[in-house]
Parts: sequence; C-alpha cells; structure tokens
Amino acid sequence: MPPALKRSLSSTSRSISPPPIRRKISPGPGPGTGTEPAHVADHVRIFSWNVNGVGPLLQKQLSFSPGGVSPLRLFLRRHRWPQFLCLQEVKISAKDTATQRQLLHAANQGHGLDDPTYNVHFSLPRDKYNATGFGGKVHGVATLIREDFAPQVRVTRRPDWDLEGRVLIHELEADVVVINGYWVNGTSNPYRDPQTGQVAGTRHDHKLRFHQRMLEEVIRLQEQGRHVILIGDMNIAPARIDGYPNLRTSPLQHVKNRADFNAKFFTDENGMRGIDIFRHIHGDTRKYTYYPRGPRWGESCDRVDLIVVSRSLVEDGCITGTDICDSPLDRGHSDHVPLWISVDFAKLQSRQRAVKFEGRTGVRTDSH
Repeated sequence: MPPALKRSLSSTSRSISPPPIRRKISPGPGPGTGTEPAHVADHVRIFSWNVNGVGPLLQKQLSFSPGGVSPLRLFLRRHRWPQFLCLQEVKISAKDTATQRQLLHAANQGHGLDDPTYNVHFSLPRDKYNATGFGGKVHGVATLIREDFAPQVRVTRRPDWDLEGRVLIHELEADVVVINGYWVNGTSNPYRDPQTGQVAGTRHDHKLRFHQRMLEEVIRLQEQGRHVILIGDMNIAPARIDGYPNLRTSPLQHVKNRADFNAKFFTDENGMRGIDIFRHIHGDTRKYTYYPRGPRWGESCDRVDLIVVSRSLVEDGCITGTDICDSPLDRGHSDHVPLWISVDFAKLQSRQRAVKFEGRTGVRTDSH
C-alpha cells in the first residue's frame, strides 16, 4: 500500500459484517497479543505478510558461528513453523530465478534434523504493459508450504486472468481452498490493455474488475462445496474502525471501491457472504496491519490485510483462532505486519467423510 493519501472522517461509523452467526470460537490468548494458540497437531496455521520486497529476508545474520540463519528462517521459527506463509509484494522478476532460489534457500537455511522444511510457489508479473517498473520487480506473491503438509495440497495454480502476479490458489484436501492475494490498489494512473497496450481506464477500474474476477473464482469454488480462505493484502480498509486516525475517503473513488468490496465479499446476497474472521472473533478491537515507515509507530495505520472465510468454516466451528501480529518486531523491514488464522483440519476431514457417507447411504451422521 502506498503512503497514506489525504484522509477525512468517514460516514461509515460501524464495522461491516454479515448477519450474525453464533460464535463457536475461543479467542485464545486474548486481544492485543498477536500470539498463536498452543500448538495442536491437527490445526493448520496460515500466516500472511506483505513483505514489501524479499531482499532483507534473504540476508544471513552476522554471526561467528557456522549455524547462522536467515531472517526468514528466524521468522518461521519464532512463529513455530506454520504450515503456510503467504507473502505479498515479493518484488521478484519472473526472469530472476536466482532470487527465487535464494528465497527457498533462506526458508530452509540452517535447519536441524528434526526441524520442518518448506517448498515455495510463485506467481510473478507477466504483464508487459502494466507490471514493468523496476525491471519487472513489482507486485508478486509467493507461498511457503511446510513439506510435511505438502501432500495435503492437491494443486496450486495461477488464474489465467491474473497477469500481474497477484494470486496463488491452493486447493487442499478436506475441500479447503487458500487464496493468497495481493489485491490491486486503486489509483487514477492509466491501466493498459495487456494485449494491445492501449489505455483501458484507470487502476481504479482495474481494481473493480479484480474484485469481480476474484468473486467469480470464489463463487465457483463455493458452489462446488469448497471452503474458501481469502488471505493477503486486499488494499481495502472495510470500515471506519479499520483506519487510524481516520478512514480514507478522498478521493471519492476510494469510497466506491470500498463499497464494491464490502458488497461483493460480505453483504450482497449474490456475493461471497464471507466472514471477516478478525472482526468475528475480536469484535471492535482496534488493531491494524499497515504501518508506514515515515510516521511514528501507531500514528497512522490501517487494517488492509484481511482474512475472509466462507461462512461454512465458521458455522461448522472449524476456525480455532486468528490475530494480527502488530508489533515493530514483526513488521521488520516492511510497512505491513503479519496476520494468521488457525483451522481445525481434522474436523474438516471428519465432516468431509461424513458428507461422502451420507451421499452414498442416505444415512445422516453427526460429524461434530
């Protein structure tokens, strides 16, 4: 997200949320800690972090011992080896295979015999008209997946409609789909047709098209009975509470973009009808994910990195925790902090088996 533009008070005075669902989730260690719940073998933890460039994560720490590790490996260790780490704004050129290899090396550098190791998937820019700045080192997402969990991933794919390196879709067992996304930031800069190079509106127009294409992807998956987890930097602060000191309302197009996002993914009957899981668990707790480097910590911040989940995951009691790691330590070199969600994968698998059994026999079972 770029440096904050002029802000003014918003007329949006309450959080955007779908109709209430009876909460089945324990909030864990409580608001303000950003810490994960105690490790449970069958719970899958998914982290997300807009790193604003991977370079600083690859540098080996200065040490006189031979066992020095990279900042990326230290991050994974500090957060107790999550199964997923979804990174946004990695800023790697599609042609730069050396840096891609370095990221994989940094994730596994100095691992012990009993320590987890990771593989990595990339979606990098391939749009020759709209992602050419800095030699193509713009945008880009990468997902680190712990190798002992990798067999649970059926397929990882990049949607054909994303040419800017913004989306990775991971289809898992238990009918779960994790979508790592660096969503378009709306500006008045021109957007060019990726085939012809002709100007085709603004980046605001492109942002709204991105919302529509992402929604179509989600609806198709949900109609197949999949549970979707949208995670990443969505470049939208959904409601007044999500901006400090104020929510961005100028220029007016930001308000329109926000309304479009909220309708498509939360409130519209024909939309995703998703759950903003941080708000669902933590209510009106004020925590943020974007902390620009210029102002003092906490002087200006927004919650623009989000986790939006299918309602089925909440209704079935499969979300075991979520939080934002809002500290200077976890911001590191970036201007965003990480956030995470924990999912009871065993419960999802049990439910999946029960549904299949009911489909074969017509006998209803209680999978909870």
